[in-house]
Amino acid sequence: MKKTMIKAVKYLYWGISWGCTFFVLICLVLYLMGGSAYLEQIMEQFPKQALGSVIVGIACGSTSIVYTMEKLSRSLQILIHFTVGLGVYFLTALYLEWIPRQLSWSLAAFFAVGILSFIVIWALFYLYNKNEAQKWNQRLKELEKEGREV
Repeated sequence: MKKTMIKAVKYLYWGISWGCTFFVLICLVLYLMGGSAYLEQIMEQFPKQALGSVIVGIACGSTSIVYTMEKLSRSLQILIHFTVGLGVYFLTALYLEWIPRQLSWSLAAFFAVGILSFIVIWALFYLYNKNEAQKWNQRLKELEKEGREV
C-alpha cells in the first residue's frame, strides 16, 4: 500500500512538472511569435491560466500510472489515459478560452491538434521507455552471461 501511495505521489508531481513546463514553453513561443500582445490575456488571468496548466498536467501525467496496472490490457490503458487526459484538457481549454467556444473549423482544428499532440507525446514517451527497457534487458543478459562464466 505504501509503495502504491509513493508511486501515485510521484506521478502526481510528474504531471504537475510537465504541466508547468508546457505552460512556460507555450508562453515563450507565443512571446517569440507575437511579442507581449499574445501574453496579455494570460497575464490578466495568470493564476487561472497557471492552475489550468497544472490541472491538465496532472490529468495527462498522473493518469499514466495506468501503464503500471498489469491487469489492464494495453488498449484499455491507452483508452483511459487518452480519455481522461484529453477530456480534462478540452474542458479546461474551453473554460479558459484557449480554444474558441463557437462551433467552427478552428474548433475542429484545435481538437485535431490536441489529439495529434497527445499521440505524438505518447509515442515519444513510449519509444523512450521501450529503449530504456531494451538497455536494461541487454544489461541483464550481460550479467547473466558473466555469472555463468565465473
